[in-house]
Amino acid sequence: MKKTYFFNWILFLTLLIQFSSCTDEPLEGEFPQEEEVTVEEGQFKANVEGNSFKTNSVTAVLTTQDNVLTVTAVKADTGEAIILKVENPLPDTFNLTLGNPSLVNSGSYLDGVNNNNPYVSAFILGGSGQLQITEWDTALNKVSGSFSFISSRILLDANGNPVTDANGNPVIETRNVTLGEFNKIAFTIDDTNNNGGGNNNATNDVLFAKVDGVDFIAETIETTQTTVGENDMINVIAHNTNGQSIRLDFPQDLGVGTFPMETISDGTKIIGLYNANSGGENLTSNPGTLIITQYDTTEGIIKGTFEFTGSDPLNIDPTIVEITEGNFELYNLDLAVEVNSTFSADVNTITFSPDEVVVTQDTFNGVNRVNITAKNTTTNQELGILFPKEITVGTYAMEALLVTGDEKIGIYTPDINNSATFKSNTGTLTITAYDTETGVIEGSFEFEAIDVTGNDPDVHQITNGVFLVEIQ
Repeated sequence: MKKTYFFNWILFLTLLIQFSSCTDEPLEGEFPQEEEVTVEEGQFKANVEGNSFKTNSVTAVLTTQDNVLTVTAVKADTGEAIILKVENPLPDTFNLTLGNPSLVNSGSYLDGVNNNNPYVSAFILGGSGQLQITEWDTALNKVSGSFSFISSRILLDANGNPVTDANGNPVIETRNVTLGEFNKIAFTIDDTNNNGGGNNNATNDVLFAKVDGVDFIAETIETTQTTVGENDMINVIAHNTNGQSIRLDFPQDLGVGTFPMETISDGTKIIGLYNANSGGENLTSNPGTLIITQYDTTEGIIKGTFEFTGSDPLNIDPTIVEITEGNFELYNLDLAVEVNSTFSADVNTITFSPDEVVVTQDTFNGVNRVNITAKNTTTNQELGILFPKEITVGTYAMEALLVTGDEKIGIYTPDINNSATFKSNTGTLTITAYDTETGVIEGSFEFEAIDVTGNDPDVHQITNGVFLVEIQ
């Protein structure tokens, strides 16, 4: 079963509110639209702390799985963004106070500097807001409305850790978004069967643990693959018959190994959470350990164990629980790695930066070989390395001629149309990593290139060469 990827800029707040038991409360506070705001069709505007936010770069998606509308507006010149989410959209007024009562309805502001730590209209952080849908056209799939919200976030230091005040409490930053309006924004419909809703144990995922020595038997398990910024994450949420919850968040590309858990996450950290469903806070790992024992990218399987001491990171709830003997099995994951090929080197001390990298394969003397060719179409240069496909991690001497098929060769052409091709007279190729299942290979190289025909006496020095490519 394919699992859906989606952008969820407010993921870090799940440790505070995802499992909260909230009663439905009336919308409180004032959210004034102090003057009439007029925007053109397809336009989105607002004020952020009095500064104008205006853009035509707006997308809207309605997911039929949960009937949630997400409107995303981005200012390309600054990287700022505003994201609005609302359940069951219709012409009406909606409370955007995340977590009171809805765990979906929200307004988020991304400042363009640290978009992995957004400001969100979360109740737990003092946020609030409202959205009024003034037009909901299902014939043309267009939506119009107005909004305002107060958004907050926990201030993080350069290492991603919460900054605390003199009393040891996290420092909260706030941004007020007012006079928001959008006009006839076209929305698309996502009618896939899974938009972050998890698999509800449909693929036989497993999660078990003991909570203070008592068995936690999962009745439902939801496994979701998400993307936070540029980080691919896996989130596992298990509920038992009493509504108690255990959650694990970890980066998708961890691999096999032992990893410490964090206490507070911005959505990209390894963290464990427990909620007793008794009105208390989420208790997060402090400390905790996650061990990945199996990581199979071909079959899409991850297995592991975990344990953590759960406590309230904001010191509101004094409860402490011990989560022990935890283990999990996740199946049918999409663990394919999308690789952006990189290739660079210095040619006679001048940086060679290609705008095209091509990986091809051929066979010589029964040996399957890989050819990585990089071109700079502006300077008309070409640089490449050739080696057997069955190469392993290690350092190898480079040669000039292909004789048996096992040779490692470097090539350099100063002018693709008007010069000889120079080959590695001496040099080394180092393979630093090679995943034969995914075909991702990484390494470095340096060589002295000569014209083996002897027609051109020039000698070229290739140094500081590095590459990362995927062999299909």
